[in-house]
Amino acid sequence: MMKKTNWMMAAFAALALTVAAIGMTGCKSACCSAPQSKPQSGSMEKSTVQYYCPMHPEVVQSTPGNCPKCGMKLVEKP
Repeated sequence: MMKKTNWMMAAFAALALTVAAIGMTGCKSACCSAPQSKPQSGSMEKSTVQYYCPMHPEVVQSTPGNCPKCGMKLVEKP
C-alpha cells in the first residue's frame, strides 16, 4: 500500500510541476497572441519623431520643447 501511495504522490507532483511550468511560460502560439495591426494599403505612414525627458521617460511629445514636470529640454528618441 505504501508503494502505491508514493507512486501516486510522485505522479501528482510531476503533474503539478508541469502545469506550473506551462502556466509560468504562457502560450506563445499564433492563436493566442494579440493580432498585429497592419497599415491600410492606401495610406503610407511616416515614421514620426518623438521627444522625451531624460529624467521622466514617461513624458513623450511629438514636438520638441521642455518637460512639463521639471523644465528640462526634451531629447529625440532614437
